[in-house]
Amino acid sequence: MLFLILTVTVSILGAILYWNFRARYRFSDKWPTLKPVYPILGNGPVVMGKNEVDRFEIIRDVCYSAERILKIWAGPKLLLLTSHPDLIQQILTSPVCLEKPYLYHFAGFEEGLFTAKYHVWKPARKRLNPAFNLRIIHGFVPIMARCAQKMAARLNKYPDGATVDIIKYTNMCTLEMICGTTMGSDVLNRDGKEEFKRGLDGAFNGAAWRMMNVHLYPDIIYKMTRYHKELTEARKIVCDFFTKLIVEKKQILQQKRLNNDEKNNNDEEENEADNHKPKILVDLLLSNSSDGKPFTESQITDNVYAVITGAVDTTALITAHACLFMSFYPEIQERVFAEINQYFPVGSDDQEVTHEQFRQLTYTEMFLNEVQRHWTPVPLIARENMAEFEIDGVKVPPGHVFGLSLHALHMRKDVWGPDADRFDPENFSEERAKNRHPFAFLPFSGGTRICLGWRYASFSMKAVMVHLVKNFKFSSKIKPEDIRFKHDLTMKLPFEHLVQITKRNPVAN
Repeated sequence: MLFLILTVTVSILGAILYWNFRARYRFSDKWPTLKPVYPILGNGPVVMGKNEVDRFEIIRDVCYSAERILKIWAGPKLLLLTSHPDLIQQILTSPVCLEKPYLYHFAGFEEGLFTAKYHVWKPARKRLNPAFNLRIIHGFVPIMARCAQKMAARLNKYPDGATVDIIKYTNMCTLEMICGTTMGSDVLNRDGKEEFKRGLDGAFNGAAWRMMNVHLYPDIIYKMTRYHKELTEARKIVCDFFTKLIVEKKQILQQKRLNNDEKNNNDEEENEADNHKPKILVDLLLSNSSDGKPFTESQITDNVYAVITGAVDTTALITAHACLFMSFYPEIQERVFAEINQYFPVGSDDQEVTHEQFRQLTYTEMFLNEVQRHWTPVPLIARENMAEFEIDGVKVPPGHVFGLSLHALHMRKDVWGPDADRFDPENFSEERAKNRHPFAFLPFSGGTRICLGWRYASFSMKAVMVHLVKNFKFSSKIKPEDIRFKHDLTMKLPFEHLVQITKRNPVAN
């Protein structure tokens, strides 16, 4: 009798839960669902047990199959996946789709711009925007050039024809560049920089791993696994590195204030002018807002993390990828070299570099854009609607997640033509680009929550490319058909970026 009562009770509860589940998601019946779907686990088993390379390829193929909207089940949670430019534009420009969903919680540093919830992100973005305006970035160009020149000098120590893992050099160059321009610190002269980079990789890999393992979503389960311990240790390395930089900067600013207080009244006009000068990121983070409120310690750390990791994992990755593409297509490499050599001749390392010169590198920019189109630095992003949102003729209730595959968007033949798979910088010529969809190319996302540092990235990539290309010719034993990627938050190879470097001006070296 007791067994019968339990059976009936469980059956009734199960029916109620199923009815509630169907009622919650009935709005999405119009759209196709990724198959197979498993009870409780959803589509999770599709990638469970797969290595990181197979995971990437499965997810890539699923994204390619999303013609308009495809339903994905991350356990019992619904993800609406799309790569269509019209739908992506509608989502990224909607004022009700500015929220970052629960998946970003796994990346940690939740008060930074990259992962912050909308109510945290909006005021922080407004306060930090001035650190990345064009006037500030133009002033950074000489620093970027010096960092890139140091990178080239380190590579020049190798014998002609040497094989190097080029991303190690673009990584360290970019780290030095972003710390120098946003924190006012020279990381190459400090201990812990190599450990920091390993911690950075561990933090990214750990977050990506959790995102793709539905059974690790509940904190109570995740915290019992070794993955939680490894991720915690990686984040601690990163935070300790940042904390030292911030403490040093606080001491410098405090001393500067003391010095200003000692000045007499005749300097008041000069001090007032200094107060209105554009501030770099760390100065804004350590200053009060217009209402007198300072950033909290966690907001400072998390935003430093967001900006520095964002720069290192885009500029460094894209320029390392660019070296491989130049190895694949020597004729394109020579055209990039010809343009760079016109404005920055071989052997002219002492030449003053300006932002106006970078603007002249039109073919180099086309080439870098094509690199990002093929190997999109952040292949997939997500947004959550904060209010009812109508898309594709369907009213979506608040609180649902939209997955936007930027990599699949960049490979769509209905957007980029029948030769979308072919590497061709001319895709970004003025003639071809003039009638293209405004949201066809989004290497740094788009809309209101576009990456804060996208202009910074454009200038920093050119600085790196100028000093790489005018100093070296690149080749590689890696072939296009060898290229595969691993599942991560960014589009990374599962092996080293090995290239052979031939010096263009060996006498001077």
